[in-house]
Order: sequence, then structure tokens, then C-alpha cells
Amino acid sequence: MTRTLFVGASLLANRLMPWVSGRVREQARSYRLASVLGMALLLNVTTAFAQDYRNCAQSWQLDHPPQRILALNQHAADLLLALGAGERLIGVAYIDDDLDISQGSYRGVPLLSRQYPSAEAVYAQQPDLVVAGFASAFGLGNLSRGELAGRGVASYLLDAGCTARQADLFAGVEIDLQVLGELLGEQARAQELIRQQRAELERARQLSAGKPSLAVFYLDSADPELVSQGRLGTVTQLLHAAGARNLFEDVELRGFTANTEQLLVRDPDVILLADALWSTAERKIRTLRADPVLSRLRAVREGRFVALPFTHLFPGVHSGQAARELAQELGRF
Repeated sequence: MTRTLFVGASLLANRLMPWVSGRVREQARSYRLASVLGMALLLNVTTAFAQDYRNCAQSWQLDHPPQRILALNQHAADLLLALGAGERLIGVAYIDDDLDISQGSYRGVPLLSRQYPSAEAVYAQQPDLVVAGFASAFGLGNLSRGELAGRGVASYLLDAGCTARQADLFAGVEIDLQVLGELLGEQARAQELIRQQRAELERARQLSAGKPSLAVFYLDSADPELVSQGRLGTVTQLLHAAGARNLFEDVELRGFTANTEQLLVRDPDVILLADALWSTAERKIRTLRADPVLSRLRAVREGRFVALPFTHLFPGVHSGQAARELAQELGRF
């Protein structure tokens, strides 16, 4: 009986072996197919997220949605926050005109450095995107854009900081909003900010319509020299948008040091002051009033000053607002 059962079991096993082996092979093929499909899906997702973008007349690539963004200038941080970067903005550096940074943060974002951080400090944050407003941010040590790309870190320089930039500063801001909005997946916010800028510019035009074009001297700093901007400076376009003109529009330079004697001869209608942490508007006014020559300027004698935050005087998310506020202030004179 035992032998009969054993023989029967052996016969059954021999009959089942091909079926079992076939099932095993079929499962193995299924597992391999699933693995291949999974890898393909992963590659497709990565490829779908990879984005080519243009910046400073060059092509760059970001291979995944940015989650750890650093802003190396205040106005770059402002633009990112306006676009809804939120917690993805993990650090900011070089604050120019916000006094409320005593708690080690700017608008809730950790302050990495009061000025430009070292390359080591930047890489320690493990960023996947670094955004700056001035080209100087990428000129320190191993923090060039090429070096960043070599380490797998994407970068973006606001259009106004590029050598190859838009002739119209407001068009450059629109490009910044469009490109960064695309990279952040915030296209709707970008379009709304563009609409707001255009509305502010239209309001500035309305405020200045029919009024005389005032000659404005822009004073960046006055310690010890009078640092200003010529025709190629961004302030010239901001003044035009507000219905005014740059007193030194005939100087074919971006930034330059103004001559005291020339300034006295030209005698501006208004003096526009950059209000910065390192050179406040109040400090500049005291300097002008204490100077035996500059105190003779009509604008100084009559207190014809307009002060705007330093970062609002450079192309960024505040540019339309700055043009409108400037037009309003100039309307007082």
C-alpha cells in the first residue's frame, strides 16, 4: 500500500512538474517586465520634469522641480516669494533695505548671510536652484554658474543682471516672472504678477500725464562720493515710466560718480534717494545739507526729496509699484 502511494505520488509530481515550471517561468517573466516598466516609468517621470530654460542668452537645465532654493539678493527673494516659492525658499542672503532681520530671517526665510555667503556655505545647504539679482553673486570663489551646474545645481540670474539683457527693464521683469514661474510650476501667479505690473505702469502714466517732466538727480550713496546713474542705468527707465527724466541722461554709463560743480550748474528739480541699510535716505539728506556746496542746490534748500527702498530701484517684482509711487511723489512738486 505504501509503495503504491509512493509510486502514485511520483507519477503525479512528474505530471505536474512541467506545469509548475511553466508557472515559475511565467512569473519570472512578469517580474522582469514589471521591473522594466517601472524603470521606464521612472525615467519618463524624470524626463517629464526636466526643463530647459533660457537665461542670459544661454541654455540651462533643471532636471527636477526645485525644492531647495537659495536667493542671493533681496530683490531675487522678493520675486520668488511673490511667485509662491514658500517653504521651497530655504535661505536668502544680502539684504539691502529691510531693518527687521534681527531674528536671523527675512520675511520668514532663514538669513544665510548679511552679504554674499561663501561657496562652502551655499553648498552646505544642498540647494537645487540658486537665484541672484546681481552678477556679482556668482563671481565669488567656486560659486560660478558653471561650477554650480557641474555640481548638479541649477541657477538663474535676473535679466537686469545679465550682460545680454532686455533693453526694456519692465520686459526683463516679465521674462523673469515667466521663466521662474515655469520652473516653480506657478505659471498662473506669474501671469497675475505681470498683469499687476502693467496696471501699475498704466497708473503711473495717468498720474504723470500733462505734467512737466522734472529733472531728477538719483543719489545711490554719498559717502564719500556722489554715486549716481547715467542713461544706461535702470533708474533712467524708472524715471521715464513716472514721467520724469534723469538729470545726467547724457552720460552714457550705467553707474558713475557725479561731479559736484556739474550738479550745482544743472540744479535738479528733485533728488531721488536710495534708502539702503548701508546708506539710508536720512543719512544722505544730512550729508547734502551739511555740505557747503551741495546745500546750495534748490532741491536741498526746499526739501525736494523722494526716497524709495534700494531694492525697489532695481528691476524686480516691485518695479511697477516703484514707478507708480515715484509718479505720485513727483506730483507733489
